[in-house]
Amino acid sequence: VHRLDNENLIDNDGRRILMDNLTGYKNELYRDPLTGVYNRRYYEDNIKDLNENSGVAMIDLDDFKLYNDSYGHNAGDMALETIVSAIKKCIRSSDKIIRFGGDEFMVVIYNTSKTEIEDILKQLSREKDRLNSSGNNMPIDYACGWAISDADGECTIQMLLDKADYYICLLY
Repeated sequence: VHRLDNENLIDNDGRRILMDNLTGYKNELYRDPLTGVYNRRYYEDNIKDLNENSGVAMIDLDDFKLYNDSYGHNAGDMALETIVSAIKKCIRSSDKIIRFGGDEFMVVIYNTSKTEIEDILKQLSREKDRLNSSGNNMPIDYACGWAISDADGECTIQMLLDKADYYICLLY
């Protein structure tokens, strides 16, 4: 950082510390503290208006309030961490998981096709079945809606999210 007369205000070590602090603040601003995935603020600030060839899956845990009420909030937190772990196993590192609400997760799958999204959701279903058959006392279930860009690509991520969310509403 320089003053207008080019005299240094901060040396190289100070500059590095400042940049580390700013990076840490940005990470805290855009990450969910429990699951470590991106949060809704990240979505609003960085992804919402993107117009890319991509797909969106909206995953809503079923009866999540029952986890907290029946097993305690620690168990509810574990359920959220478990579903995030399962999603991570099924997507590419370039895709993004966003904790959109309390028990709702959005997955942005870049440069994808209908078949690839269906395969990811099948993998996630198998992962859920594996978790539920492993002696887990808290069965995990979810509703999922998804949408993909049209061939012309004239769809924002927000438009895809609206479609995916609409399909979840149809399930209830």
